[in-house]
Amino acid sequence: MRSGIQPMIAFVITKTLNAFSIQNPFTVASIIRMLQALFSFIVTVQLLKFLEKEIVSNSAKLWLWAFGLLFWCLPYFHARFSSENFSETIFIWALLLVLKPKAIKSPYVSFLTAGLLFGIAFVCRFQLCFMILGVFGWLMFFRKTKILFFISCFIGIIFALGVGLLVDYWLYGKWTLSWWNYLDLNLFQNKASVFGSEPFYFYFEQAFLQLIPPFSLIIIFCVIAFWLKFKTHFITWVTLPFILLHFFVNHKELRFLFPVLNFLPFMLIYYFEAVPLSQNKSLLFIKTKRFMRFAVIVNIIALCYYTLKPASNSIQTLNKIYDLVKGASPVLLFDASDPYNNLASLHYFRNPAITTVDLKTDSIKRMNIPLYYFSEKFNESEHIVVQDQTFIKIYSNFPSWFQYLNFNGWLGRAGTYSIYRRQD
Repeated sequence: MRSGIQPMIAFVITKTLNAFSIQNPFTVASIIRMLQALFSFIVTVQLLKFLEKEIVSNSAKLWLWAFGLLFWCLPYFHARFSSENFSETIFIWALLLVLKPKAIKSPYVSFLTAGLLFGIAFVCRFQLCFMILGVFGWLMFFRKTKILFFISCFIGIIFALGVGLLVDYWLYGKWTLSWWNYLDLNLFQNKASVFGSEPFYFYFEQAFLQLIPPFSLIIIFCVIAFWLKFKTHFITWVTLPFILLHFFVNHKELRFLFPVLNFLPFMLIYYFEAVPLSQNKSLLFIKTKRFMRFAVIVNIIALCYYTLKPASNSIQTLNKIYDLVKGASPVLLFDASDPYNNLASLHYFRNPAITTVDLKTDSIKRMNIPLYYFSEKFNESEHIVVQDQTFIKIYSNFPSWFQYLNFNGWLGRAGTYSIYRRQD
């Protein structure tokens, strides 16, 4: 039920880089993220160029660009080669083509290309069909788009579905309609509920917590107010059906709404410019210099943190294992959990030369091979003895001085990892 397009892209990039002797999967993954970030940046710039035409004041335009490029969660999101980000970037590209079809010499070619991109976005993230339907509804009722343009767009979508079918055959080895399987399993068979069912208000609660209160309250208010005030705006037609859909799905995760993130800066700036704050006296404090400075400082701190923070502590540790554990057929010992178990890592990031041994079930002997030990205990000493053999620490994901910040034992619950090498 997963599209093969992104796996194929990762496969082609990996094999291409392998041909140039770039074998380390973490290096390859970083290059893929940089390419995705560049792609997202280019499309985001084009979107902001288009949207700023609706903004009147120069100061509001400046805030649109600052917010649209440096809102703390956007760079982090744009660097992820996830289905939410990849499909949304392609969707925005297609959206711009139908909003300004004269950018290409022939509007028919523009709509055909947009249809192809809409189709690829749908195949990669099936929920985006509600965004696509919102675009078509807006074009039909408000832009009064010619039927021939719609036909050109549908031809592009059908071609994209055919490409998706071929790529799924490459991935699964048989003819597969991944988008239909996804619909069947999650809607008709309700398999997604296995991962948990959340209440109707889940997205309000999570948006409030994750978008940093009190700013999250302002964002939620402005989104709803934008929908109510600008019912005929294309962004309302794109975002409202998409978000409403997710409220009625049993299994909810905040990342499901990530495709809306790129539209938030405009929705806030446009609303505050179009509606005088005198009509919303409770929000007058937003224009005060003190509040604006506070907002900018908080955003910079969050932006720096999420720019530098690894997406996963386990992936960072696997990277160190890949780099540090060397030699002929090295063995990595553990007594808590295997760092190469299927829950903690992807097969893509495994070092095939390494063998892991569980000390709870196996014993070690004096083997003339590189021997390492993987520990998950916080603040373990630099030298340890494991089954009468001495190991020396060569890596820890927390520096030793962190022990002085271990208030209430939080580091013991934070996922601490160390790697030791046998001292010969």
